[in-house]
Amino acid sequence: MITAMGDTGPKLAAWQLSYGGTNSPADYADANSFKHLVCAVMAVTPTCWTGVPFEIARRAYFADKTWPIELRKGYTSPTNALIRIPFEEGPSYLFKGGFPIVACAWTFWTTHFMLYSWMKNKFFFLWLYNDFSYNYIKTGMIGLSFFMSSFIAYPLYFTREMIDLWPKERGGHCTWNNSYRQCAKFMFENMDMFYYNFLAGWSSWVRRYGLAYIIGTWYADNLGMFSNCNEAHNSLEAQFPISSEQV
Repeated sequence: MITAMGDTGPKLAAWQLSYGGTNSPADYADANSFKHLVCAVMAVTPTCWTGVPFEIARRAYFADKTWPIELRKGYTSPTNALIRIPFEEGPSYLFKGGFPIVACAWTFWTTHFMLYSWMKNKFFFLWLYNDFSYNYIKTGMIGLSFFMSSFIAYPLYFTREMIDLWPKERGGHCTWNNSYRQCAKFMFENMDMFYYNFLAGWSSWVRRYGLAYIIGTWYADNLGMFSNCNEAHNSLEAQFPISSEQV
């Protein structure tokens, strides 16, 4: 719960700040579609790092249990580790090795915000004019946006496992010189052959992060964070009054 609030909350708040006050003019479907991407980049770029301290504290808590008793720090929970580490190890410790988390978060949330808000603006007629349940349509849009975004972003998170956990070459040499960025570069250059392999562990990532992201998006939409200003004179009823339903 704490991780969800500290990781997802700032990103949704920044999205509301960048997108919530925008306007959709009459020619919105064609001329203004780039707004979704621009607002997503503006919201995610300054907040993509917010999940790093929580993930580092979680790892530190579980790693501490693997040491002999006399060498343990004695963390009682990931939250306890999050509170103690800045004072005992220094604030910078909570950001060590954060590249996979930051890169994955930036790619995921930028794509997710852009796709979901774009679909909501393009398929509004399904629930506004065709009387389909909005919750059903929203479930499909969130599911599709989440799947596409995580499919693109997760390999960047998987670089951590490739660097930290995969067996080393003979002599203990790391294939990518212990660099997450070099590993990500290798992924990009070889995605045509190995992309499916880079998705190993995706289901575990979904359980740890994805559920919080989906729930956060659902409630953010309920609060109007994915709705912008649409004046009545720009509605389809005003532009095509002959097709309006009679009361």
